[in-house]
Amino acid sequence: MIENNILINPTNDEIASAAHENLYALFRSMQSIPNCELAETDYLGLHYAPLSNPMFMGAWKTIFSFDNVENQIDEVISWFKKRNAPSFFWWTDSQTQPSGLVEYLMKRGFDGNLEGDPGMAVNLHQINENIKLPNNFEVVPAKDDKTLVDWRNIFAEAFESPVAAGQAWVDATLSTPIENSPWQLYVGYIDQQPVSISILFNGAGVSGIYGVGTIPTQRNKGIGAAMTLIPLLEARKQGYNFGVLFSSRMGYSVYKRLGFYEVGNKIGLFMKEWD
Repeated sequence: MIENNILINPTNDEIASAAHENLYALFRSMQSIPNCELAETDYLGLHYAPLSNPMFMGAWKTIFSFDNVENQIDEVISWFKKRNAPSFFWWTDSQTQPSGLVEYLMKRGFDGNLEGDPGMAVNLHQINENIKLPNNFEVVPAKDDKTLVDWRNIFAEAFESPVAAGQAWVDATLSTPIENSPWQLYVGYIDQQPVSISILFNGAGVSGIYGVGTIPTQRNKGIGAAMTLIPLLEARKQGYNFGVLFSSRMGYSVYKRLGFYEVGNKIGLFMKEWD
């Protein structure tokens, strides 16, 4: 699949593949970050950028031979250690080999959600736009100092993460002129106070939504749906026909109401931190 070819009438298998490939295109796009390294072969993808968020350090598209899997895992761990990465994510999908890779990762001290997050897609010409929102709510692209700081702070609060993890996304976004950023950060405001965030990334022929988060005091008000819908409507204006994402348990019902449906695959996410 050519990354820049917008999908028009994909088969079920093509849209399922696009959900994964959008994520991997996001990783490749991180090459715009200074000192980022990308290593991709037919059996593995690796990316590393020196930022304080493991999203910028990961292994993906793994196709290892069963008889050498432990050595290959050790080589990946060594690759990140040599770059002084404090941690990294290992992503698994329906094509990951061997099928029991997760068991080997857990033995190596990785931690993650064994169930995985289901891939979902929506036709952007059929998405449910009838979302009830709080009064005085608006969504804006984060493109200046104030909105980027707001985005950073809401990321930290919504995901109970260090502020540095949100700042990493801001730094990555500013590593190129803002108009050339590979992704777009969005902030949601109520009465001009920031309450929610999301990320839009176009790649692999579809539009991907990532990092939808709302501060605890403003949840269950339709804000997460709006932070998904409004960026995707912008992507539709740009000519995209399908939106994709991987859903957490918290977000699943929200995405279903928007018209997302499961595409039959899952993403697994496992973190390795050094002892």
